[in-house]
Amino acid sequence: MHPDVPELESQLNNATDPLVRIDLLNELAWAINLDDQARSRALAEQAYELACSGDLAENPYLLGLAGSLRSLAALNNDAGDYDIALSQSLHAMEILENVAETGVPAKALLINVIANLSWTYRSLGDYGLAAEYGIKGLKLAQQIGDYRREAGMLNVLGAIYGESGDLRTSLEMVQKVLECYREVGYTHGEGIALNNLAMTHFEMGEGEKALQACQESLQLARKVGINILILTALNTMGEICLGLGDFTGAEDYLHQALSLARKQKARSEELLCLLNLGRLYQQRQNEEDALSNFQSALLLSQISNDRRGEFQCHRSLSEVYEQRGEFEAALRHFKQFHALKETIFNENTASRLAGLQVAHQVETARRDAEIHYLKTIELKKEIEERKTAQASLEKLAGMDPLTGVLNRREFFLLGEREIAPALQASHPLTAILFDLDHFKRINDTYGHAVGDMALIQATKTARESLRQDEIIGRYGGDEFVILLPGSNSIQAQQIAERLREKIASQVLSTTRGDLSLTLSFGIAELEQSDPSTLETLLAHADEALYIAKRAGRNQLAVYNSP
Repeated sequence: MHPDVPELESQLNNATDPLVRIDLLNELAWAINLDDQARSRALAEQAYELACSGDLAENPYLLGLAGSLRSLAALNNDAGDYDIALSQSLHAMEILENVAETGVPAKALLINVIANLSWTYRSLGDYGLAAEYGIKGLKLAQQIGDYRREAGMLNVLGAIYGESGDLRTSLEMVQKVLECYREVGYTHGEGIALNNLAMTHFEMGEGEKALQACQESLQLARKVGINILILTALNTMGEICLGLGDFTGAEDYLHQALSLARKQKARSEELLCLLNLGRLYQQRQNEEDALSNFQSALLLSQISNDRRGEFQCHRSLSEVYEQRGEFEAALRHFKQFHALKETIFNENTASRLAGLQVAHQVETARRDAEIHYLKTIELKKEIEERKTAQASLEKLAGMDPLTGVLNRREFFLLGEREIAPALQASHPLTAILFDLDHFKRINDTYGHAVGDMALIQATKTARESLRQDEIIGRYGGDEFVILLPGSNSIQAQQIAERLREKIASQVLSTTRGDLSLTLSFGIAELEQSDPSTLETLLAHADEALYIAKRAGRNQLAVYNSP
């Protein structure tokens, strides 16, 4: 148990001030997020709901909202729900960067949120953005003199640089982190750092050092009873034993890890277990079991949108099918592996990381240069990398932070560009306006955190149903709009109906039971005879949406000109 938990629970029991209670709920949720993830999630959801309901409905407690989103994002990342984790972290960061309070508590919370963002981008395979946010968090921790959070950001960066191939830099970072955590007596952090140290030694081919560090991590995790750290260490032990040729030990550790991962509903760790078991059976020439584990891992990676995991699954499946002489299947998976490889490990990754290293060196040299992992690079290259980072930030500025679709301003900016060409060329252009049925009831019954998850699930399903040239944005509240260049109202009805059926067939799991969602749709086609504007088109779609709602919801309606 985290040493602060008893004191936090005592304070929570005695707290009467609403804002104090919200802060304590968030602190407790964060303190136990490694030990008891189910309770941590329930506490964070409770804090979120309290921070924007009742007396706080008109003027939400922003720090409370950001604190609960911080915990929920970390939990969703551990569960493999990367899209939700990313949206929640971006939402929390937007709150904290705009909140009036700029004191140390808000900055400390912002560092944790940035660490979440960095780790989620790492999980999604975008090492450039992961390192960018990692360095941002590191600088902020140094500015406020928070040694422990500085070590935490170095820990994240160490993992990122290790996975991107810079093992020496990774080793220096992780060793510094371990020293720091031991110095301040932070046992949880020491266990995580030991596990990262084990993986770094393993990647460097230093098997015995890796085994020793991982054994220390596992012993420490079991001593303090941190289930998620026990799970991570078991997985790492299995991978190291496999690399050392100890198949019996590897199988034992990996089966222990797989059982615990499924019990804890930790999908990212479950995926890693399945991949390692598949490799174990592949080396043992047990092709059937290898295929079974790799196929299960592939399904899990696709559900979680884990591109790194999916990339590894396709590569492994291609190898096994080739060994079996099933060359058509081997080629299919190899093509998918290669496409993902180009996406994840593109040629700009190494240079982008190097540019970020240089930027950090310039800004921290005045602090006696405690971190010695920076490389030499030309000034021109640094400027180019900074432009790339700025472009990424500008892209984020046009996104709705919760759902990841375009925000209202960006949608109208892009949508207006489609109107004139469609009228000039007499090409069809159709708008679909949709919203969640009974959304207020969902918020009132299940809480605002569940309401946010419902919006995220609906928009994610919508995004996956659209073509590249079709535009989706948040119109306001729980209303979203899709613009379909080149599609008429009949084609739009087909798209809307498919989306309606997909959503109606899905179930959102919550702490208060499963929740079924439905959508209502309003459809309007641009009238070629009338030099219409985007506002007019959307007003027509809004009229149709009102008709669909009035007719009983969970259906669509098409605007007809008077």
